[in-house]
Amino acid sequence: MIEIYPEINKSENQCPRCGTLGRSNGKLYFQGTHCLSNQVCSDCSLEFYSTLPIGHASLFPVAFSLDGQYHQFNREEGSWMAEPLINSFQNPPIKEVPIQLLQPSSGGDLLLINCLDSCFGHVFTKIWNVYLLKKQFPTKTLAVLLPERCRWLISDKEVEIWSVALPLEELGKGVHGLDLWVKQQFKRFHSVALSVVPVHIDQEQLDFSQILQVSPFELEEFDRLPLQLTFIWRSDRFWLNSRGLDLLHKASIKYNFQNWVEDILQHRQGSLLRRLVKRVRKSFPNVAFYVTGIGRDGKLPHGCHDERVEKMQESVERRWNEIYRGSHLVIGVHGSHMMIPTALAAGFIEILPRHKIDHLTEDIAQSYNSRLSHFLGRFVDEFSSPDLVAEHVVSMVKGFGKVYQNLQI
Repeated sequence: MIEIYPEINKSENQCPRCGTLGRSNGKLYFQGTHCLSNQVCSDCSLEFYSTLPIGHASLFPVAFSLDGQYHQFNREEGSWMAEPLINSFQNPPIKEVPIQLLQPSSGGDLLLINCLDSCFGHVFTKIWNVYLLKKQFPTKTLAVLLPERCRWLISDKEVEIWSVALPLEELGKGVHGLDLWVKQQFKRFHSVALSVVPVHIDQEQLDFSQILQVSPFELEEFDRLPLQLTFIWRSDRFWLNSRGLDLLHKASIKYNFQNWVEDILQHRQGSLLRRLVKRVRKSFPNVAFYVTGIGRDGKLPHGCHDERVEKMQESVERRWNEIYRGSHLVIGVHGSHMMIPTALAAGFIEILPRHKIDHLTEDIAQSYNSRLSHFLGRFVDEFSSPDLVAEHVVSMVKGFGKVYQNLQI
């Protein structure tokens, strides 16, 4: 924890211009995703901001001058986080954002957990800290700062919710008025500390039935329930199984002509999905196949339950969760959209792009602690064929009973 009110734990950070240690002037700034310390270089007198070691900033610290001319961060691994942060000060948001206080407490000593982020997977894993810290610090008041879309993930009525009504994709640009609003809330408390919000947490410590408010798939029912599979569809990240189309997709992103090739990529993904369903139905004619995801473009196989939507809202999240918890397997391309499905379904098959190999398992919330984690969690290459994916499906479904029985002996 980092104490920030009424006194701030002052820190020293390297000046982005001359490299000398700067000293904190005791001021913090809540940008949105990040909390920043205002610093002054003791040598060249440059005034700059440095990130507090919270969330991903503990892994990829950033320091930059107020005018953006000087900056210091890990360019190879941390540019994805640093560049939007620095840009948010050069092009600050001007639109007022509604911020709502829900489930207010009576005061006391506050522990604040900042879960704001432009990536859903990051928000979700940060929220896990709320449930762990509630057990660890039962006498403290907990408040969670989070996007409005995700506030349904807080089921504990004793936790304050500071809800920001801004779409996830806008949060990386900063939140206008947040700093003033947050500091006004501090006045209700004797003291305030910031959680460091670890983003890599042992999932076995968590109870996803509490977080998601539904129980995961009951493994004892695996061979007794009618077979159900779910594919999670994305309209911006595709299963293509084609090096040529993969190159075209990457070029379209780099040179900004995605709209011109989207229909081709949607058609290709739909075609692969139709071949997968056809192959699986040869072994399991009565399989129920669901498709969830954002965007309804792309033709689905005949007989699939199309649960895709154009816009996400809480009722959709909860309906999808019922589908995932009833699914023997969920299948999809690597991404944040795989986190909740893998927490609720019995097993998963993830189609992993090669440039995401370093991020293997970051979007997986399955928490088995035995050989089941290997048997019911499969990663396949992005160029895998529908036949190979179907072979994994058939093997997992037909072989589960024997594997599960052996583990009970």
